[in-house]
Amino acid sequence: MFNDEMESIAFERAGLSKTPVNSLKSYFGHTLGASGLLEAIIGMHSLHRNTLFASLGFKELGVSRPMNIITKTSKTELGAFLKTASGFGGSNTAVIFKKV
Repeated sequence: MFNDEMESIAFERAGLSKTPVNSLKSYFGHTLGASGLLEAIIGMHSLHRNTLFASLGFKELGVSRPMNIITKTSKTELGAFLKTASGFGGSNTAVIFKKV
């Protein structure tokens, strides 16, 4: 719960409140150390297919800051994506992937 709140605050401070975001955990569960790599691969697939994948099972925003959660898988022209990983004792990272 607290990790989600801190992520929403970070996105708001970075000016990303209106940027489409998703969570992929509901597709493959808690993979702990492998989740970053798995989500990066899915993100690259998303770029290649120009597809924004919905957050499976999303019902309501559980944070205090506004976020643009992707609720329906859709096609759109994509050029880059930001992959973030937060939590587990401060093991936080953010990486930008861009089409070349």
